[in-house]
Amino acid sequence: MTRPSGKSDAFAGIHRGIRYSLRPNAAPGYWHYAYAIGGMVRSGRVQGRLRLLAVRRVQMRIDRDMRPGS
Repeated sequence: MTRPSGKSDAFAGIHRGIRYSLRPNAAPGYWHYAYAIGGMVRSGRVQGRLRLLAVRRVQMRIDRDMRPGS
């Protein structure tokens, strides 16, 4: 099944005041993310077959980076 044109799996959101973006990677089941905390840009990739799972994993990374001493 193909996705209709104009529809994208890309996602942008805000978690704890941090804006982040998420888009599918070329490899199936992987997502590319990016966010900035205190002027430092963080980016990488997370694994998750479902978009909501990838969103949750990015939110967990944001939480980890916001902890004192990180």
